Amino acid sequence: MAGIVWVAFGLMGLGAGTAFASSVGTSAPGLMRTAVAGDAVASPAEVKNFAAAVQEIKPLNEQVHSALSRKGITATQREELKKSYMTKVDDVLAKNHLTAAQYSSMLRQTQSDPEFAKEVEADMR
Repeated sequence: MAGIVWVAFGLMGLGAGTAFASSVGTSAPGLMRTAVAGDAVASPAEVKNFAAAVQEIKPLNEQVHSALSRKGITATQREELKKSYMTKVDDVLAKNHLTAAQYSSMLRQTQSDPEFAKEVEADMR
């Protein structure tokens, strides 16, 4: 599972990466709901949890990216940094009641669905 998360995060945060197709539906008039995995749909609470997780993961991404960019870093140090990063990310996801698959799906959706990205950004304020 950690490999999936690592690839999905790409050490970039919200706005990076390739856009992926996703589906959006409505559950009630005016209430946007987000597809997270297959036919599953994120609730407004899950979107808020995602926004909170993004805010917590972004500085972790920046820290590990900076550390991995240092000259002279050994392969062992690189692996330890990745392991530490993944542990911290797993803790953030658990605290925000999200799975890696949910987070990855919503992250992709922020890249392909401008309305969803706005909703997430609003929850980040």
